[in-house]
Amino acid sequence: MKKFEFSLQRVLDYRQMVAEWARDAYLEARKRLEDAQAGLVEIDDRRRRASESAAATVSELLDHERYRVRLDDERRAQETIIAILDQEVEAAYRAWVEKRIEAEALEKLREQALAEYEEEARRAEQRELDEWAVLRRRAA
Repeated sequence: MKKFEFSLQRVLDYRQMVAEWARDAYLEARKRLEDAQAGLVEIDDRRRRASESAAATVSELLDHERYRVRLDDERRAQETIIAILDQEVEAAYRAWVEKRIEAEALEKLREQALAEYEEEARRAEQRELDEWAVLRRRAA
């Protein structure tokens, strides 16, 4: 019997490749989100350090206040970036799941086709054994 060949193997390979690309895009989006969250922690650390330092003069006090206002602005901007990146992560995750499901559907079709092929091969082998047994009986 000829070797098993899944007729949709190229489509399956392509869908698996697309699912892999979607997974990579999701992981990349998640990495960008984690980096942005680390940036937020860094801004908070700078704000905490600025609050701990004491201003000796009015000029230093005004400089500290301007610095804290700037850090507050940076924090709000970073929170906006995090919100956008969080949405991107969710969208990338949904896309990855969708592509993975598409690939898994074809993989199930392949498994079914392989099971049918193996069953047919088993039946063909059994027919050959039966034929061989009949021929032996006739010869004896």
